[in-house]
Amino acid sequence: MSNARRLLLAFQGSDLAHGRTTVGRVARNGKAEANSYVIREVMTEEHVEAHLAGKQGVGAIPINSKNECCFGAIDVDDYDLDHKALAARIKNQKLPLIQCRSKSGGAHLYLFLDGWYPAAMVREYLTEMAAVLGFAGREIFPKQDKILFDRGDVGNFINTPYFNADATVRYAISETGEALSLEEFLDKVEANRIPMSK
Repeated sequence: MSNARRLLLAFQGSDLAHGRTTVGRVARNGKAEANSYVIREVMTEEHVEAHLAGKQGVGAIPINSKNECCFGAIDVDDYDLDHKALAARIKNQKLPLIQCRSKSGGAHLYLFLDGWYPAAMVREYLTEMAAVLGFAGREIFPKQDKILFDRGDVGNFINTPYFNADATVRYAISETGEALSLEEFLDKVEANRIPMSK
């Protein structure tokens, strides 16, 4: 199976739409300026291939039209984040999170599940983990417990890691704070999907 297919499966979510991001200049505070928007079509393997090749960044919307998700994330938007120290905190707390560096140098802390669970339950679980790590009040994805599908809502997307995979700044981080290759990240996702009791 191709790495693009494996990444698509890791971030399967919305059956309605996905996000796209084009990164511009980086501001003095470290925030990368970006043009982000939603495309009302399902993310495909071809979209992910373009992302990995550095042609067009994509983002995944965790919540589907049944208000379920199989992954979620805590968005830690701190541009001077000590990733090694954060990796140690996640390990010490034994949290089932996979840490990735975001485009601006912060962190996306991903939770990957063994199936589809109610978005409200996933959000609650991620909110608890954010508080344990000292990140209470941070953005949680999915952002919604429920989307109003009949009104055209699709949910919010989070940028996918490994844009321009061969020279990426959006990589996963090991428990010891080292950068992981795309293959190492995908192996980690597949080995660490966890169940939740409904």
